[in-house]
Amino acid sequence: MFQEARLLKILDYLKQHQSMSVGEICSIFQVSRDTARRDIVKLVQEGVVVRTHGGVALPELQKELSSYQNRLVEESTSKNNIGMLGAKLIRDHETVFLDVSTTVQFVAEHIQAKQITAVTHSIDNVGILSKRDDLSIYVLGGYLHTQNRLLYGPSVIDKISEIRADKAYIGATSIQPDGLYYPYEEDVRVKKEMAKQSDQVILVVDHTKFASKSRFKLNFDYVDIIVTDQSISSEMREVLDQKNITLIECTTNNPQDGAE
Repeated sequence: MFQEARLLKILDYLKQHQSMSVGEICSIFQVSRDTARRDIVKLVQEGVVVRTHGGVALPELQKELSSYQNRLVEESTSKNNIGMLGAKLIRDHETVFLDVSTTVQFVAEHIQAKQITAVTHSIDNVGILSKRDDLSIYVLGGYLHTQNRLLYGPSVIDKISEIRADKAYIGATSIQPDGLYYPYEEDVRVKKEMAKQSDQVILVVDHTKFASKSRFKLNFDYVDIIVTDQSISSEMREVLDQKNITLIECTTNNPQDGAE
């Protein structure tokens, strides 16, 4: 198949699925990774797709994903309160997975527990925790995604599978009655592996995620606790009750007890 015909088929695929990995291009069209990368370069140069970590996506998807720094500023007061409360769940000497999430970053800033081991692939989490000399940091290595400030790739997931943790702190792009949603398949794989390797999984999210939408699903079965900043709908509360997920809501009315 000539490149022009293959590029048209890639665009057709993107119209249905919004994103496509290098591996999917290789598998569907039976081409090498070098050929798949050349196709991606051509499409990016034409301005019809945008690069993602591991493949391409339609520009519409990219618009949904504000930059990491912008997300950090948005709802920062709420995220700070969530992080403060979430961090109180960590006990001395525990091993903790810290996902790449602006809200999880606030958890890292408020950790008071001593002699813990923090395992993360977030550059910002490493920067925050490296200021302390009373804990250990294990960095999950891989390729650097500069925009989202994370390390990614098969080695990240492989290494997670070799570590046992007491707790995992994860974020989400969207929360719907049927589960959590993320923009990339790799996001789901990382969260799922962290959950499998942890005794307890704590989802930290601000209220905006309950009104957002995204693409790839992680089932609620992997979550034990949700910490958020506002009351949720009765429909969502019923779903969480059925899944035996503990809901912790914090507001800004009573900050002295740390639960607000």
